[in-house]
Amino acid sequence: MQVAFECDCGKVKGSVESKGLKGYRAVCLCDDCQAYAHYLKRADTLDANGGTDIIPMMPAKMKITEGMEQMKSIRLYRAGMFRCYAECCKTPIGNAMASVKMPYIGMPARVFEKKNSAKGVDDIFGPVTERMQARFAKGELPPLAQGKVSFKFMIKVVKFMLTAKFSGAGSPSPFFTSEGNPTLEPYVLTKEERESLRPLCGSLRTDI
Repeated sequence: MQVAFECDCGKVKGSVESKGLKGYRAVCLCDDCQAYAHYLKRADTLDANGGTDIIPMMPAKMKITEGMEQMKSIRLYRAGMFRCYAECCKTPIGNAMASVKMPYIGMPARVFEKKNSAKGVDDIFGPVTERMQARFAKGELPPLAQGKVSFKFMIKVVKFMLTAKFSGAGSPSPFFTSEGNPTLEPYVLTKEERESLRPLCGSLRTDI
């Protein structure tokens, strides 16, 4: 099933093939994901606990059909994830791993809701299965909270990437060339820029 997505202003559009993607959805509450949202001045994309609802995507199943010229990329660290967003409205679109050898793109669930509704996204991709890195969560701990990443979920992610690799769904990727180079030259945040964002994020908790 082809599922449409787009940025908030509609200049970036695309679709994904949803087959085989149900059951991997999770919310990431880490301080890096929070810092990224604050860097874009899009704290509204975070939930009340500072989390980002992420749907893992096999790279070859994701297509950007309009607005690729609007796409930009940053890395919080020189060897960090490629965090790709629509420059037009600062909508996060997808996070790719640091190497093309790790076939995974994490897409925020909200980019699907404009065309499919929140209930539609639940029906297509399933419910959230874990809230990871909750040691950085703001406020009262949410359901399914894990201090870091559960072993069970790590196994699921490894299985996901191996399936992508051996099924041929690991490439092509909208964010890497066939030679493994990023299609979007990333801006790497300086240490000072990163540190300026930390006070806006959840502090390391001691109750989980």
